[in-house]
Amino acid sequence: HLMLSVMTIVSSWFLVQTIFTLQYAHTFYRDCPENDIDQKAGGLDFPRECDPDYWDFLYFSFVIGMTSQVSDIQTTSRIMRRLALIHGVLSFFFNTTILAMGINIIAGLIQSQS
Repeated sequence: HLMLSVMTIVSSWFLVQTIFTLQYAHTFYRDCPENDIDQKAGGLDFPRECDPDYWDFLYFSFVIGMTSQVSDIQTTSRIMRRLALIHGVLSFFFNTTILAMGINIIAGLIQSQS
């Protein structure tokens, strides 16, 4: 049961990051509604990359998921900042909950042995 629980938690964390990866890519490459020109919305500034791929979005998503902050990729649009904010807050609470549950389990094991 313990191994299944750990695998479920890790899988759910990876699923959250993957969902946000796809959302970042979708938002980045969607058509910009403000112009009549066939232009992409963008919203992220990747260093030395003019056409990012899924690995770039995966990197951006996992950095936010692990640290609740962005790294070398700049957010340049309001919608991307809002999406990154939601992702960062969700990841913070997810990571904090997992940490608290882990500490609680360890404390319970230590207390039951004494």
